Amino acid sequence: MTVILYLIGKAGSGKYTIAQEIVHHGYKIVDNQLINNPIFSLLDLNQPIPEVAWQAIEAIRKSVLDFLSSEKFNNYVLTNELYDVDHDHIIYQQVEIMAQQRNSLFIPIKLQICKEENIKRIKNPERKARYKSTTINENYREKPLINISHQNLLELDISNLSANQAAQKVIDHVNSLVHTKHQP
Repeated sequence: MTVILYLIGKAGSGKYTIAQEIVHHGYKIVDNQLINNPIFSLLDLNQPIPEVAWQAIEAIRKSVLDFLSSEKFNNYVLTNELYDVDHDHIIYQQVEIMAQQRNSLFIPIKLQICKEENIKRIKNPERKARYKSTTINENYREKPLINISHQNLLELDISNLSANQAAQKVIDHVNSLVHTKHQP
C-alpha cells in the first residue's frame, strides 16, 4: 500500500522542512513551491500576482496531480498552505481524489503553530531563495486553516518540535494507520 501525506500549515510553519525529514522514510516531496516556482520565478513578487499567473499555476498543479494519479509505486508527501475558503477546499479535494485514484492511503496532517514561532520562522531569510515571502501580513495570518474532517487526519502542534521530531510523529501516525488497515 502506498501513502499520500498532505502537510497543511501556514506559511513559515515548516512544512517543507518537515517533508525533508519524512523523505528519509521512503517518501518523495511534492512541495507547493514545486508547483508555484516555475511561475513565481518569472515575476516580481513585490508586485501583486496577476490572475494569469494563478491560472498557469493551476495548470501546473493539474499536470502534477495527473502524473501522481498514474504513478502508483511511490509514497509522496505534499505540502500546502490551505485556508478555510472555497478555492482551497477545491485544491484539498483534488489531492484527496488523486490519492483515491492511485489506491493510496490518504493522510492529511494539519500543522498548528503558535503565532510567535510562526512569525520567527517567516522572517528566516532562507525563505527568499525559494520565492517564499518573509513579510508578515497579520490579516492573512489570522485566517483559520482549512477545516478538515477525515478519518486519518492528524493535527499536530509543531510550535516546540524540531522538524525531525514532527516528522517522527507523522511517521508514527502513518505506521499506526497502516498497522490498523492490515489487521483482519
